[in-house]
Parts: sequence; C-alpha cells; structure tokens
Amino acid sequence: MKKIKKYVQFMACIVLFTLLVGMNLYGLVNCNGAGQGYEGPGRSLTTENSAIDGYIIDAAGFYFAAKSDIEGFLRSIELQDSQGLDYKGLNILLARAMANMKAAIAAYEALIREAENTPYNDDVQVKLKTFDYVGFMSFFRLNPFIFEEAAICLKKGDITGVFKKNHSRLVHILELLQVIYGQTSLDKLPGLSIIWQLNEECCEASMFGSYVVRIFTAIR
Repeated sequence: MKKIKKYVQFMACIVLFTLLVGMNLYGLVNCNGAGQGYEGPGRSLTTENSAIDGYIIDAAGFYFAAKSDIEGFLRSIELQDSQGLDYKGLNILLARAMANMKAAIAAYEALIREAENTPYNDDVQVKLKTFDYVGFMSFFRLNPFIFEEAAICLKKGDITGVFKKNHSRLVHILELLQVIYGQTSLDKLPGLSIIWQLNEECCEASMFGSYVVRIFTAIR
C-alpha cells in the first residue's frame, strides 16, 4: 500500500512538472506574449525576444501594484458613510499608486524604444494579419469597444502601436490620480465624476491588456 501511495505521489509530481514546463510563462495577464512578434537575439526568427517580454512583465507588475492601491482608495470611498474617511490613509494609497504608475509608464517607454529598434517576426505578422478578430471576439463575448482598440493595431501588424496605446492610457490614469491627490492632500474629495473615470479607465486598461494576451496566445 505504501509503495502504491509513493508511486501515485511520484506520478502527480511528474504531471505537475510537465504542466508547468508546458505553460507559456510569459502569457499571463497584461500584454504578455507580444515579444514573439519581434525577432529574437541575433535577429533569429525562432527565438523569443526576452528583452521585450521582460519590459512587458515589469510594466504589468508596476501597473497591478498601482491598481491594487487604486482599488484600496475606491474601497475607502465606497465605505465612507459607514467608516468615515482617513485622509492620511487615502494619501498614502494615492502616493503609492502614483509612484507605481510612473514606474509602469517608464517601463513602457523603455519597451517602446526597444520595440521600435527591433524588426518584427515575419511569421507572426502573417498570423496577426489573417487572424479572425470578429469571430474571436464573438466566440469569447469580449467587449467590442475595448477589443477593437487592440484589433485596429494588430490586424495591421502594428504591435508597437499596442504598447503606445497602453502607455497613453496609463499616462491618463496618472493624470487622474494627480488631480485626485491634489484634493485629498487638502483633506477634500474631488467630484464623483473623476472618481468614476479613474475606476473605468483602470477597468479598460486591464481589459485591453488581457485581450492582447488572448490574441497572442491564440496565434502561438
């Protein structure tokens, strides 16, 4: 019985290891996997561009750190009637969110510079230009307005354009944070419209990045 148990445990480990190795480790949540659209080191068409994927991962990490604090801020606003407002706490959350958003923007700027100086992978260009975007969007019931933002670039093979769109959105989110912080630092709350806009912009940024991952995973 013990031998059977050990054998089952051993096989479970083998299966888990195989699954982990087989996973696209870059293809996670936000714009990941786009590195396959560029030539790799030595201008090889078969090697992933790890530098580009590295910048994408760094940018996504900073973005999600900022988003976490933004959600903490929004939670405090939502609960203000029952728990009151701690402006010091709000300012700490907003300051961290701004710092991480600035880091995400800087990572995107480095990413865009790298991408603009790297040739595209011809095989991936063909896949992007012949991909069934309408059918894909319909099958997975994706938001057509956000999906189309990504599709407009990718159907032309303009992967770098996707990075530029995301960079612009993050810059806008940072601007919203700065306006809000300008009020909370004076122990005041801005109008609800800008708080709604912050929430909506973050949701759209997350969806946009997720849709890009979906497309690059589908064509892989």
